[in-house]
Amino acid sequence: MTDIINRGAKLFDDNETTERDYNHATDSEYKRLRNEADKLYKKKQQLSQQSQQAYKSGDKQQAHELSEESKRVLSQAEECNRQAAQYVFRENNEDSGPDEIDLHGLYVKEAEWILERRIYHAVNTQQSHLNVIVGKGLHSANGVAKIKPAVDELCDKVRLNHYIDPKNAGVLVIDLKNVNVNQLPSDWSQGLSNVSQPQQAYHGTGQPQYNQQPQHNNQYQQQPYNNNNNNNNNNGLVELVLKLVCACFNNK
Repeated sequence: MTDIINRGAKLFDDNETTERDYNHATDSEYKRLRNEADKLYKKKQQLSQQSQQAYKSGDKQQAHELSEESKRVLSQAEECNRQAAQYVFRENNEDSGPDEIDLHGLYVKEAEWILERRIYHAVNTQQSHLNVIVGKGLHSANGVAKIKPAVDELCDKVRLNHYIDPKNAGVLVIDLKNVNVNQLPSDWSQGLSNVSQPQQAYHGTGQPQYNQQPQHNNQYQQQPYNNNNNNNNNNGLVELVLKLVCACFNNK
């Protein structure tokens, strides 16, 4: 149940020193989905126990029926968590920069899976760094941060240099300079092959535009900057990782 209970905000602009907490894990819709998932997991446990008791008492038919029902309830619980992860990720990352990812509201298992793919994508597209918004544990159970230690451990395993952003203790910066995809675990790319890779075009502000079109031979063609699309610069990357969220659950 640990991966169920563990829970995991855009905090500042480069020119700002005041922290901003956008943690949508406090939204009522997010809480409703997570609470519903928790209720369903508890129901699944009860059904599993009843199934075992029925089997021990010799009623194999009832044991089978209860086992099948527990599987259906588990599927419903996972669907609620999938919807919660999609919701909080979209809301928290809607205005994130192209070098940011906000993991607030995700369970540790979800956050690790998504971040692995995001790091692989960043390295594959030659990004120099990735700002990972992990928070300070203020919204975690008992005020104990869970995402940050998990990200620390993930980076340590593959020897990625990382440090706390001096402007904000809730942000971990992963240094990707001189990192090659060959040094990353091969399974970090799993799920990416079925996701349309975004085209990138960097303009004067350093913000990329994303166009959801399949690419071949891993080539990213330069596209002219269109000022009318400035507000949608990061939507493509958000949608990319949202597809990874779906893949995370669909591939289980």
